[in-house]
Amino acid sequence: MSKSVNPLAVMGCLLAGALLASTLIADAAQGYGFGKPATPAEISRWSDDVRGDGKGLPPGHGTVADGGKLYASQCASCHGDFGEGAGRYPALAGGNGSLKADRPVQTVGSYWPYAPTLYDYIRRAMPFSAAGTLTDDQTYAVTAYVLNLNNLVAESTDLDAAKLAAIKMPNRDGFFDAHLKADFHAVACMKNCKPGPPPITSDLARTIGVTPSLTNDASTLDVDGAPPEVPAVPTAVKTSSTSTGGPANVALVPTVTFAQIAPIVAQRCATCHAAKPTQAGFTAAPMGILLDTPAHIHSLAAQIKAQAVASHQMPIGNVTKMTDAERALLGKWIAAGAAIP
Repeated sequence: MSKSVNPLAVMGCLLAGALLASTLIADAAQGYGFGKPATPAEISRWSDDVRGDGKGLPPGHGTVADGGKLYASQCASCHGDFGEGAGRYPALAGGNGSLKADRPVQTVGSYWPYAPTLYDYIRRAMPFSAAGTLTDDQTYAVTAYVLNLNNLVAESTDLDAAKLAAIKMPNRDGFFDAHLKADFHAVACMKNCKPGPPPITSDLARTIGVTPSLTNDASTLDVDGAPPEVPAVPTAVKTSSTSTGGPANVALVPTVTFAQIAPIVAQRCATCHAAKPTQAGFTAAPMGILLDTPAHIHSLAAQIKAQAVASHQMPIGNVTKMTDAERALLGKWIAAGAAIP
């Protein structure tokens, strides 16, 4: 059963709304009878924003050394000891030159266009659980320390408004005013295109059996369309002996080979733990630990098990995105004796 709208009721609602609106406008013009205008001093408490050119920075100063102490106690638990990021919290340092890469690393040093806005953000929003509690001098100190992590100021720096405004960030010219310049160009470009599919630079996914063949050929897939499991290399293990002194019973148990775990270590661990690290922000292997050769990996298998398999403490902040499946594969290889070629 349908219902029709009463036109008189609609007209009444419109008239009542118009009357209410006119009343509110009149009240606003005459005042509501409560409150008082904010004074300049009261307004100034909220007018604390800082522009990219440094306008709005308050008096004060802070050293890199003092900022390091504050960072260790109030920031490192989220952003890592060296600004590398912890868990799901963002990295603050590193990533230089990565913005055009397939996986850009956007940090203060690689991405931010203006240094004074770092002060502004820290004062407004950090520490995460106690935003707005840092004094102006403490904020200058933490700002100085984060800039030092990015090699933008020296360790001896005592940062103030003038010095902060004078810093030119590496990516300053990477930003433009969207109101002045279009962010697209309606020109079709079909020249110098690279032929064929994109090159595959890693066989890690195929090695651990989580991706099908690029051709999707039926011979490379299971009946349900999923990639076949990685075949395990069987090894003979003595389980029991006969009562007559005959040959022992032999059982076949799966073993993970070094060829299966080597790409995992190379891409998840050795980017930092190598003679020449490739991970942004690292110039030497942390603690001098090297995992860039089979011999190194074999000799440190127990530490790999403790740090990456059992506790998940490594990679630090899981910066290289090691998966649970990869950790399990490492654990099986170590449990089987950590054999290398």
